[in-house]
Amino acid sequence: MKILALEASTTSAKTMLFDTETGEVQVRSRRFELGGPDAAVRDGDAICAQLLALGRENAAGQPVDLIVLSGTWHGLTLRARDLAAVTPVMEWPYTGAQDLSARLRRDDEFTRWFHDRTGCMVNASYPAFKLLHLREQGVDVAGRLALDQPTLIFARLTGEVWTNASLASGTGLLNARTGQWDAEIIDRLGLGDVVLPPLHSSTATAPLTAAGAAALGLRAGIPVLTPGPDGGLSQVGDLATEPGEMTFSMGTSGALRIATRHPSLSPSLSTWSYRSPVGPLSGAATSGCGNCVDWARERLFGADADYADLEPLLSADAADLPVFLPFLFGERSPGWQDQRRGGWLELQPHHTRADLYQSVLEGIVYSLYHCYRELVAVHGAPRRIVLSGGVLSSPTWTQLTADVFGADMEVSPRQHSSIVGAVRMGLQATGSDMRHPAFDGGIPEVIRPRGERRDRYDAGFARYLDQYARTAPPEVGP
Repeated sequence: MKILALEASTTSAKTMLFDTETGEVQVRSRRFELGGPDAAVRDGDAICAQLLALGRENAAGQPVDLIVLSGTWHGLTLRARDLAAVTPVMEWPYTGAQDLSARLRRDDEFTRWFHDRTGCMVNASYPAFKLLHLREQGVDVAGRLALDQPTLIFARLTGEVWTNASLASGTGLLNARTGQWDAEIIDRLGLGDVVLPPLHSSTATAPLTAAGAAALGLRAGIPVLTPGPDGGLSQVGDLATEPGEMTFSMGTSGALRIATRHPSLSPSLSTWSYRSPVGPLSGAATSGCGNCVDWARERLFGADADYADLEPLLSADAADLPVFLPFLFGERSPGWQDQRRGGWLELQPHHTRADLYQSVLEGIVYSLYHCYRELVAVHGAPRRIVLSGGVLSSPTWTQLTADVFGADMEVSPRQHSSIVGAVRMGLQATGSDMRHPAFDGGIPEVIRPRGERRDRYDAGFARYLDQYARTAPPEVGP
């Protein structure tokens, strides 16, 4: 059996062609051409076309038996019944609803009630508040389909407008306990006139249409699996689905996700509770990670600077660095303050470009460690942490992460764990074992923390927390 996996990530189209008989894997990726500087708002149909074009290249007319899809949580596009665009896709970094969300958060009763029902926070990243913001801006949402990018791609391929509880758990409109659209939430937000897609199983399929087949250069009728969120699929891809197992991805954004037996909510409202395709997840996510590193590289060294060339500038012995708050794109966990902004603090004349760059890496790790401590307070320390993402391309940054967390980090051997997770869901949907020798086997590399660095990073984290508290944004008026 040959499985074609298609993923529309935050920044790139990714495809994998996997042969279950031979174990052969073909991966292709390409950064999206967005046609503008704002990656948070994009043309959903252009993204779909670029992904399908890459899938066509990878499949190259081979006899594909199953298509599986992956994409991002938290996106929103309004569509007419014929899927014509009413709005572009507003992805998770879109903060247009930040003032609206800040006003709503002033109502502590509502904020806690919303979190308790949905596992989500009152924050601009969630489609629930993007919908309210659109309505405030005069957009008529009545009778419009509310979709995300992966659900739109599925609809373009199959003609069916479906989603599943895993993708829907990132909308702020799904009940965290029942796994169904929450009528009370929808009614209280006044969104009953918005059309939400029906929920199907994470292993449900629909046949590829003739139009979808033409776009991919394949035959019509191939089963297409309902799409999954890349975060939840990473959990499946790294086989971290047992309670207490955590995946830690440091890509464009940062995310820590721990598998749980039941939906688990934070008393401090600092973490979220979603669903992977196979079970509940508790987690925390930050808006600033690799995107902050890209920003610092370009501003400090120029767009042509290579990360490998910057690695020798980093030193584990560097001291007295500036404090960097990685909120260039707002804050999600743990404070959920959309209006928070980042930058360098405690700058001194002797600081160099290398110091500024290294402080960015440290600030990102401190922000994620802040989230980690909130998760540990609810669940205890995870029994396993699987690290993945762009962080692994920097040995210094990888070791820094283990040192700050004070925990062993198992390096994911899968460069594209979310696509592997989509393939595993395809295997499950066809009655096969999720495990496959092409993806599994061998002893994973483990990065161990250096105890002698503990005091240095404890002091650095204390400085970070002090500046975090000092820079909290003011309350927003009614």
